[in-house]
Amino acid sequence: MNKIVEGVLVFFGICLALLGAIFLIAGSIENVIIGAVLLLIAFVMFFFVYRIEKIEATKPTQIQQTFNVKMDGSGTFDAREMKCKSCGAPITAKDLTVIQGGISAKCSFCGAIFAMEEAPKW
Repeated sequence: MNKIVEGVLVFFGICLALLGAIFLIAGSIENVIIGAVLLLIAFVMFFFVYRIEKIEATKPTQIQQTFNVKMDGSGTFDAREMKCKSCGAPITAKDLTVIQGGISAKCSFCGAIFAMEEAPKW
């Protein structure tokens, strides 16, 4: 609805501006005054359209997107047994502790404490 009103205002503004220019070219004092008034009305219409556009531009717009994602395990997942870096004993979930910056493991056999590191992706 707003676009229709803007279109009508712009159309009549252009018509009034052209008509005002014709009156200004005519030259007599009465025609110059009528032409100036018509141009002023046209510029007021253009200003209203400008303000409407500016107000619409400040309003947030909601964008809805739909994504079709295929989740079939496109990458490889290697399940490996975690082992102690010192003695090679298996590490269980109860031996893991979450600390700032990662996961810490404490071997239940030799007592060694070390940070778990993720293998590089390449």
